[in-house]
Amino acid sequence: MSDAFRLLDEGAVLVLEIDRPQTKNSLKLVEMDALGEILASARVRNARCLVIRGGGTSFCSGRDVREIDPRGEDAYEILRGRIGPILQRLYALPAPTLASVRGPALGFGLGLALACDMTIAAEDAVFGSPFRRIGAVLDSGGHYFFQRRLGRHRAAELVFTGRMLSGAEAAGLGLINEAVPADALALRTMELAALIASGPTAAFRATKEILSGERSLDEVLELEARYQKDVTRGPDAQEGLAAFRERRSPVFRGT
Repeated sequence: MSDAFRLLDEGAVLVLEIDRPQTKNSLKLVEMDALGEILASARVRNARCLVIRGGGTSFCSGRDVREIDPRGEDAYEILRGRIGPILQRLYALPAPTLASVRGPALGFGLGLALACDMTIAAEDAVFGSPFRRIGAVLDSGGHYFFQRRLGRHRAAELVFTGRMLSGAEAAGLGLINEAVPADALALRTMELAALIASGPTAAFRATKEILSGERSLDEVLELEARYQKDVTRGPDAQEGLAAFRERRSPVFRGT
């Protein structure tokens, strides 16, 4: 595994930490490639909950600008062929995912934070599009997440003005799930992650698939029925029903 990342088991929660604090956790392309390989690994895909966080005081400030060569590199190939698939892999990961954001989440870091199922941040974290200042187009799925969560008008505002959102503002607008004081972020993240990891994994995977696209009510009803048939035959559902009948808390095994 690349030196830019660490995988840590914290109980039933798997933590993926970006470990380049000296550059505000900006990443070189080769390190992004390594991240894609980590996300494809069985250890990550089979996690009961994956937390992504940054080491130090930053989440991820994007691509390392020191290696960018606008005249000599093919931006289309890099974004479509290398960076895009990493974000798609994270977005479609079977395991529930939770981003824990301190400091900047910009560029590729913004995409990482918002491609997770849930995002929690410090109140003074920073989200937004700095691309206006460098005459470039917001990438890493930023347009998708801004428009889908905030609406076209708000997405346009953030891109056209380059306005940065604090974690508190991002939570207030609905871009992320929650913002907490910086000194409470680690504890709150692991509380949420432990709660998710203790749940019925197969049912959560079904929910991720149902929520993965824009679907009609009829399509959702069909998927709910199909997955319910499969999931209720599994051990977690049997344990849940038995616990309900016995008036005790269920102990799910994540199968």
